[in-house]
Amino acid sequence: MKGFLSALIICLLIIPIQHSAAQGFLDKMKKFAGSSDSLGVWKKGWSYVIDGPGTITLADGSKQDGTIVFNITGENEDLQYIYFTPASAMKPVQMWSDDFASFTVKGKTFVPVRMKEDDMTVGHKTIFMEMLNGSMTDKFKMYRFRKLEKKDAQFATTDRPAELKRGYYVMLPDFKNAHEIVDVTFTPFASKMSDYLKDCPALAEKISNKEKGYKYNMFKGAENEEIFIRVMEEYNSCGK
Repeated sequence: MKGFLSALIICLLIIPIQHSAAQGFLDKMKKFAGSSDSLGVWKKGWSYVIDGPGTITLADGSKQDGTIVFNITGENEDLQYIYFTPASAMKPVQMWSDDFASFTVKGKTFVPVRMKEDDMTVGHKTIFMEMLNGSMTDKFKMYRFRKLEKKDAQFATTDRPAELKRGYYVMLPDFKNAHEIVDVTFTPFASKMSDYLKDCPALAEKISNKEKGYKYNMFKGAENEEIFIRVMEEYNSCGK
């Protein structure tokens, strides 16, 4: 009986450890799984490509149709240009973010954005991000940022050593450059955001009162994009 009790105690001690190890592995898998994204295709190595027939819009508003190749890597410098083959041409031309206003491919519009992180850099460095708001004239602009990051060694493969990461940036009238939604600019969210959007009183009140769907969860980080998108859409339609 004594031996049986000892064995039982050992089993009870081991099971939580095994569960904890398993949960830790699952958490790690979730952490390194990367964001799902069906817009582009993986190429061998450090390359995720969004390409296809599309349109570029020049600074004067004129448009050109052709084929667009946007190559996403782990370097911000590679996010500053696309390869564009005009419909009437055979060879692609490298076009930088300062050369035109936007491009549209696969039904998504990408615009050059300067991030807050680059405030101290020399020059006017802009990278392409997907525009989530509906119009270039919207007061509340929001962007989806894509970039590759090196995978944890135990999950990396020869063909795919990186994973696609996505972040979200916001541009408001008071901002010099776009701020990531996890930036301290939006903390505490209820007071900061309601103040930024005070010219839309009904929306500002929802945010200030932390109503359902308008409350920022500090533990979710970039996963709060749904709240920002809801706020962005409501603000841009305020008074219309």
